[in-house]
Formats: sequence, structure tokens, C-alpha cells
Amino acid sequence: MSELRKLIDQITEFGINPKVELTDKTDVLKKLLVGIYSEFLNVEFEFDETDYEEEPDFDYDEIKQNVKSNFPDLDWYSMVLDLNKMEPNVEIGIGDALDDLTDIIKDLLVVKWKMDNTSEMDALWQFEFSMRTHSEQHLIDLLKFIKEKE
Repeated sequence: MSELRKLIDQITEFGINPKVELTDKTDVLKKLLVGIYSEFLNVEFEFDETDYEEEPDFDYDEIKQNVKSNFPDLDWYSMVLDLNKMEPNVEIGIGDALDDLTDIIKDLLVVKWKMDNTSEMDALWQFEFSMRTHSEQHLIDLLKFIKEKE
């Protein structure tokens, strides 16, 4: 859990601090995303039945502005909507790398809050649930965007 906490503290800094001082933020971001993904693939927890206070609502727009300040090159990208469809004219969609990172950070801020205010198992459950249902796709899309941008 301490490694996960360290990763979350580092990646959420990009959403709460508009001027993170690092020489190569993109490389750091890639490593943090891979670390978060590794933690997700290896997470183990027991469901905590306790009813806890609800987490605060983290401001999406504020997080997005800070992310944009730290990563001005995050932009729109195209993507194939169904990678398993092998047709000459596949359907494409548009993704937003800025939104991807903002959503990841917003979800991780909830996990961080639960680490501090509920229980370890509740926080791990939240991490696994938010990754499985929401952030995993954002993370994969963002890593692909960064790779293609290089």
C-alpha cells in the first residue's frame, strides 16, 4: 500500500499544483502511469462492509486547469473505436489526453482521501473499482497518446 500511496501522491500533484517543478514531466508521468497500472493489476483486498462518510467532490475544472498548466501539449487524438473489427473502413473516435489525465487524477484523489479517512481495504476497493470501471481505459489511451507523440 505504501508504494501505491507514493505513486498516487506524485501523480495527483499534477492536478493540485499548477506549477510542478520537474525537468521531464512527460517521462515522469509515463513511469507513474505504468506504476499505477502495475499496482492495479496486482491489487488484493477484502471488501470493507463499514459505512463511511462520502468523499468530497473534487473539482474537475480546477484539476483540468492544473493538468493543462503542467502539460500544455496534451491534446486531442484519434482512435479506432473497435480494435477487433478487421474492416477496411473502421469507425474512429476522438479522445482527449487532457481529459484522460484529469479523470485519472480525480479518481486517484478519491482513493487518496479514502486512504486518509476510511480504511486501507476501502481505499484499495475504491482503487480497483475506479480503475476497472473508468480509469484503466483513460490510462491506456493516455500512454498510447504519449507514445505516438514521441
